[in-house]
Amino acid sequence: MISTNCFSYESEDKLKAVIMGKLAKYITWDTEDSEYFVITILQNPFGDLLDKNYHDKKIKSKNVKINYINQPDELEFTHILYIPQVNQKQLEQILDKTQHKNILTISDSRGFAEKGGIVQVYFVSQKVKLKINLDLAKAENLMISSALLRIATVVREDN
Repeated sequence: MISTNCFSYESEDKLKAVIMGKLAKYITWDTEDSEYFVITILQNPFGDLLDKNYHDKKIKSKNVKINYINQPDELEFTHILYIPQVNQKQLEQILDKTQHKNILTISDSRGFAEKGGIVQVYFVSQKVKLKINLDLAKAENLMISSALLRIATVVREDN
């Protein structure tokens, strides 16, 4: 018997896996010269969902390459970095590694967009919601479509 909570977590993970690719349609990177569209997952919470979802798929007319890393020090070139729930100190260390590298950071961690991440994915009444740190996206030379901004909550960097 499958519990409702287990099913909802599994379906949320599937949605998060799909959302990463969908978000990319609304983002413009200034590093468009790479051979692949690269998605990096830190401390993989998705199992094989991403491999299944992006096998033989293209994002931005490029084949998708999924990288799995366990430590921020393993981070290489990537378009998207998914960061699982980590403590504040770990988050700061991870985000330090992504600064000025034109990387779209995504997480479902509470307060992620306010704490220096770019896109926070969360669920309200089984609906996907987004928070976007627009100031940080601009600082990373990521152009976000107004269509995406209209459906998201935009947060600003504290100055």
